[in-house]
Amino acid sequence: MHTNNPAHNQPPQNILVVDDEAVIRDMMVDILDLEGYPIQVARNGQEALAVLSADPQAGFLIFLDLMMPVMDGYEFCRILNADPVHRQRHTIVLMSALDQLARAQSLQINETMPKPFVVDDIMRIIQTYMS
Repeated sequence: MHTNNPAHNQPPQNILVVDDEAVIRDMMVDILDLEGYPIQVARNGQEALAVLSADPQAGFLIFLDLMMPVMDGYEFCRILNADPVHRQRHTIVLMSALDQLARAQSLQINETMPKPFVVDDIMRIIQTYMS
């Protein structure tokens, strides 16, 4: 976990990156760490739920892949949305296929973002939800 303070002396708000692809997790960590945001990572929905259970401050903003082993993003969202404690979190779904769009939008998420992603899109999302 990285624990730098966000720029502009804002209170730290933790970002959780949930993706089974190490290259995606590593790229997101590199980008977000440069901006000074506290980051946690998980390889699947089950690990992400464990992170959220262990640290109530984790995952104010969640970047979530849909297609993962063990527990996919769909099941993770279903569990997350069923618990009122987690409803203040903002979930951004990372999608590599357009055919996932309709189902993703039914998950009570905040936004979708295509993979591969553009750094400017990540920063726009962070500025929208973390300010």
